[in-house]
Amino acid sequence: MDFENIYNALLVFTLLNITDIITTWNVIRKYSEEHELNPIARWLIKKYKAGGLFLLKYFGMGFVVLIGLLTSNLAYSIWILNIILAGVTAWNSYVNYKLFTGGEKLKQN
Repeated sequence: MDFENIYNALLVFTLLNITDIITTWNVIRKYSEEHELNPIARWLIKKYKAGGLFLLKYFGMGFVVLIGLLTSNLAYSIWILNIILAGVTAWNSYVNYKLFTGGEKLKQN
């Protein structure tokens, strides 16, 4: 097992998740949880507020580790998720930029 690669993948994963939580919560705090596209995340946020985001991240990481261990490819699984999460974070950052510079308006609840 390549522990350095796993460590690097987990470090990037952690940083991307922190960024995702901040950018998602920024929009939800100002507008509403209805603007969350992921229905599972939306439900968790409605039920547990910011804690719902952390629950989603916690169980998401557990799922990735489980798949990685079952396939004997933990680092690869985390890097694939990092690519997806980088896209989500880029989109969240774009939405935040548009919303908070006045370039786009969302319905406030």
